[in-house]
Amino acid sequence: MKILHIITQKPNSTGSGVYMCGMIDGFEKIGYEQAVISGIDKEDDRNCFNNNIGYYPVIYNSDKLPFNVVGMSDVMPYNSTKYKDMDKDMVNFLKDAFKKNIQKALNEFEPDLIICHHLYLLTSYVRELIKDIKVVSICHGTCLRQLQSHDLEKEYIMSNIKKLDLVFSLHDEQRQEIIDLFNIDPSKVLTLGSGYDKNMFFNKEKELSGEYINITYAGKIAKAKGVESLIKSLDYLNYNKDFININIVGDGNNRYEYEEIVELANKSYYNINFLGKVTQNELSSLFRESHIFVLPSFFEGLPLVVIESLACGCNVVTTDIAGVKDWIGNDINNSGKIAYIDLPKMKSIGVPYEDELLVFEESLSNSLETMISSILNDNTRNKYIDMSEKTWMSLCSRLDKNIVIINELLV
Repeated sequence: MKILHIITQKPNSTGSGVYMCGMIDGFEKIGYEQAVISGIDKEDDRNCFNNNIGYYPVIYNSDKLPFNVVGMSDVMPYNSTKYKDMDKDMVNFLKDAFKKNIQKALNEFEPDLIICHHLYLLTSYVRELIKDIKVVSICHGTCLRQLQSHDLEKEYIMSNIKKLDLVFSLHDEQRQEIIDLFNIDPSKVLTLGSGYDKNMFFNKEKELSGEYINITYAGKIAKAKGVESLIKSLDYLNYNKDFININIVGDGNNRYEYEEIVELANKSYYNINFLGKVTQNELSSLFRESHIFVLPSFFEGLPLVVIESLACGCNVVTTDIAGVKDWIGNDINNSGKIAYIDLPKMKSIGVPYEDELLVFEESLSNSLETMISSILNDNTRNKYIDMSEKTWMSLCSRLDKNIVIINELLV
């Protein structure tokens, strides 16, 4: 089978891009031929994939597409265009630019199946444009947030998403949300889950000591990701200054918000290091040297960093994001390696009520305190857990089992 992957944004800078690349790697091992259409900035490196993968980049900030790469979140780790700020001309620029590469890929690569990422504008256009090839799509959560936040091309998107041949959700709760939101046939929505690269994210044989505690966050540097609350939660901890070390990995395109968070961190009693954007190799190495990974985010799809950090041996403290607990499963949930914090009440998607934050930050601090104690007293950081069912290869094998359904569609 020949598979064409399509994503509107960069293929190597966000969770959905990493997800797509993980799928590509898994399908390559299975033996499928593949090609990719994705957006990149005119200044970006175009060598995003190995020579076995056909690549058709769509270039933003060019004559044909004269604005920044669109972002499925309002805060992206690079300069981006918000969908809510787009007008009709920008939508048409986007469609025209991608149409050219889609037609080129169809003529040269001749795919049997198209996998789109995000149930949103470009996926809707692909479905409208292509009638004789089966088109499926993977929901990453942020697309649903966009639909619920503003009305850009909403009726157009809703109408064409319903016409997809199959939709894959990250977890069962999201599956039901997709069915309800799009009024789509439940038989066309399957739960797929997520995965991680076991060759990149793995635990080392050497155990970490408890002489000090490394706590790491990785993601966008934004208030919606709970980074500000994480810094405030440290004030409730009662350890020597040098015993706790905090690493903040990532960047954000809202410079004012980023600088506010850095200024708050500079006032903290503990040492907080802003490491910026790092490579996947650097991130995996950092996880292997960290005792705790913390994700205090107020909104996520199915965060890859949770399973990536677990695979590297980290204990995890995360908000109780919809679907994550079920996806992680009882064995890991009951291992003492992961703790969940109740989300504060939200006034809108990803935006908590201000008066809820104090209780949330105290709860976050208590969970960190409990996890530190379990590391010191019960050596939970060095406890082995089986992550074999969470790899990209496992995900692609699950999808391969559903290939019977896709093959029936292809007849």
